[in-house]
Formats: sequence, structure tokens, C-alpha cells
Amino acid sequence: TDEVYGHVPEGASKETDPVAPRSPYAASKASADLLVNAYHVTYGLPVTITRGANNIGPYQYPEKVVPLFVTNAIDDLPLPLYGDGLQVRDYHYVLDHCEAIDLVLHKGEIGGIYNVGTGTEMRNIDMTRLILRLLGKPESLIQPVRDRPGHDRRYALDVSKIRALGWEPAHACEEAIEKTVRWYVENEWWWRPIKSGEHYREYYRKQYEGRAIRNEQ
Repeated sequence: TDEVYGHVPEGASKETDPVAPRSPYAASKASADLLVNAYHVTYGLPVTITRGANNIGPYQYPEKVVPLFVTNAIDDLPLPLYGDGLQVRDYHYVLDHCEAIDLVLHKGEIGGIYNVGTGTEMRNIDMTRLILRLLGKPESLIQPVRDRPGHDRRYALDVSKIRALGWEPAHACEEAIEKTVRWYVENEWWWRPIKSGEHYREYYRKQYEGRAIRNEQ
């Protein structure tokens, strides 16, 4: 994950940059990278490491921001957007990511690290507005909520190393979001049982209840 690099104020993270995770989740991912690399260095285990941008696409559990916002918007429910929505991410279509992993597996340098993403940026507020526009829904559905702890402001990946292997993503950020929106519109049979389940409803309540900040502004 690109989260292992931490907040990137400017420029883009290269594979040679030190990891600087700022949340327990990101630290767990960085730890996995370091452990895998240690086995390579110590025992010669043939490994490669990929660090991906934000994956989106079919069958993504609706706790994640894009499927959450799409499915909420379909039902005219509020879209709980963290903070001011100016966090910057790279939304990457999952099939493109899978092809990148396969390429690295077969052609990557043993012991090498490869960033995977579109190499472009999108603010979360713009991602949210795009989803609403694609669904023909009003921006009044956007509900700002208090930001979560350890939420990095910006991630950005330099993907020149994997491009040198001949890889290019087939979908830009906007295309990835559009294709994902279409899938959730056409496959309510899959996500509706999940969102109506007790486990999901309890998670949603703990995550977002009482976090609205509209009245505080």
C-alpha cells in the first residue's frame, strides 16, 4: 500500500524512499514489507514487493469509501466525507492492479519493490462529486464528518519503475470510478445483503454516528 510512505506534502514517493507509516494499519503493512525483505536478504527467498494505490472495482466490501458512497447515493443516504475532503488519493482499477502484480511476479527484479498506480491524483471531494454526478444525485447528500485519526493528507506514487517493465494502467482515475459505479448499480444483489446485515450496520454506527460536523461550521 502507498500508506507505508506516510503523508507526502509534495512530489511522489519512490521505491527507494524510507517508509514512514503514521497509523497502526500502515505500520502493519510496512512491517510486512520489511519482514519479507529480511527473508530475501537473509535466506535468499525469491520475493518481490508491490505498493499499490487505492484499489477500486467489483466486489469491494462497502465499508471502503467508493463502494460506500456509491451504495449510499443509490439509496439517497448521506455520504460521510471525512473532514474537508481535500485528501489526495490515486484511485486505481483493481484489474489493472492485478495485471501489474502478475507482471512483477514474472518480470520483476527479485528483491525489488514496485509502486503501482495511475500516477495521477484526485481529491476525495472530487471523487465524491463525480460519483454523485454519474448517479444523477445532488451534492446535498455530502455529509462532512470529523476526520479519523491518522488520516494522511496526501499520497502520491512515482510509478516510473513499473512502467519501465512495459506496464500501463488501462483506466484513468475517472474511468475506474465510472466503471465501479456502473458495477454497483448493476449488482445490488451482491451488496444489499451485506449492508442490511447486523455486522455491517453495527460497524457503520460505530464509524460514523455522532461525527457529523455540518452544524459546527
